[in-house]
Amino acid sequence: MVELIEKAANILKKLGVEKYDIYAVSGEGITVEVKNGTVEKLKSSQRKGVAIRVVIDGKLGFAYTNDTSEDGVRIAIECARDNAQSCEPDEYTFSMPSENKVDFPLADEEFERIPVERKIELALELEERARNHDRRVERVRKASYGDSFTTVYYYNSNDNAFSYSTTNYWLSILLAAKEGESSQIGWDYQNKRYFSELNPVEVAVGAASSAVELLGAKPMKTRRIPVIFKNAVFAELIEALSSAFLGHNVLRRKSLFADKLSHEIASHALNLYDDPFQKDGTGSAPYDDEGTATRKKAIIERGVLKNFLVDLYTSKKLGLQPTGNGIRPGIGSLPTCGITNLVVERGALGLEELIKTPKEVLVITDAMGIHTINPISGEFSIGISGVYFHEGERVAPVSGMTVAGNIRELLNGITEVGADLKWLGNVCSPSVLVKELTVSGE
Repeated sequence: MVELIEKAANILKKLGVEKYDIYAVSGEGITVEVKNGTVEKLKSSQRKGVAIRVVIDGKLGFAYTNDTSEDGVRIAIECARDNAQSCEPDEYTFSMPSENKVDFPLADEEFERIPVERKIELALELEERARNHDRRVERVRKASYGDSFTTVYYYNSNDNAFSYSTTNYWLSILLAAKEGESSQIGWDYQNKRYFSELNPVEVAVGAASSAVELLGAKPMKTRRIPVIFKNAVFAELIEALSSAFLGHNVLRRKSLFADKLSHEIASHALNLYDDPFQKDGTGSAPYDDEGTATRKKAIIERGVLKNFLVDLYTSKKLGLQPTGNGIRPGIGSLPTCGITNLVVERGALGLEELIKTPKEVLVITDAMGIHTINPISGEFSIGISGVYFHEGERVAPVSGMTVAGNIRELLNGITEVGADLKWLGNVCSPSVLVKELTVSGE
């Protein structure tokens, strides 16, 4: 790929294109799905692609190709040049060279040496552990293993060049538990950078426990009550809310925080960071996808909005410094504002201590519709399941309820942040306690 990028740069120079960048990706991976002790799906994949951006007379042209032959890249360059003709001039810039590094290996050097048989064994073990954890686990709908090895290459007309490789491994399981007439679904997920750190027992127990603890669940009466969002649920909520911190949404006035930079938007207990240097985060990288060096930055610090996440274009339009958050959703996409790793800073209390803090509390263990949070108004209505506690003692599981309100109320109502961190992809959060929210049921 390095040789291919050199050839692409030579073609661009011969065509007289003075401003450009070349982004290339190569990768491979495997997915295993098992059910009832047998392999249902075994899929390996390989991918390669090159994306070209050019600026001609202030006009941006873009094209990409999965044909990484010299002819394929030449055609993509010609398409990018032609596409620039139909665009309006704007202030486009490319990154300058800079040095940056992550202080741990991003890629597991064992990747190529792990046999497929071992990966299948891990998926089968995951299913078996979940079945045997509790007699009420009726069936495992799907147990999965997956991995990927990805290398990113970048070069631009400012002689900014780099490459790096990353690995990712994950386990997931979906199961059903039943007791009498009551049945519940359980799910859990784990991703790691190193194969040796995968823990099928932890994932199996997490999924089985989440289903079993809700057996017999019924709605509570509608009321105002303290609420704990369990770590995985709050991670989902933060991920859904992340669009409100992205520069392009701020620029388009599609963020409820557009005018709130340096203002208090949450409880003093909440600290949220975009951190590309997290060992367990799938978004860790020394550079973003347009060549800017990444860095850790506070989004919310002691409740105050400190930064928006911006790429080169948006930072210029908003008058902000680039934050290293120019992310490409895929090889066929232009860079746009995105997250690296979103991390809610942990507090001091474990989940059991959080539960004992208020006299009564509803612990939300599962939520549906989090993605429907309105990023402009902040309004939300989420279907929830969980467990009701009184004076620290478990009373009853609940389901068939909703929690509704405004995200501002939720963020400002946080009184405690737990210590039980949970990663979901590139988002990490502990459980959090909210002083009071309206939950609707009977």
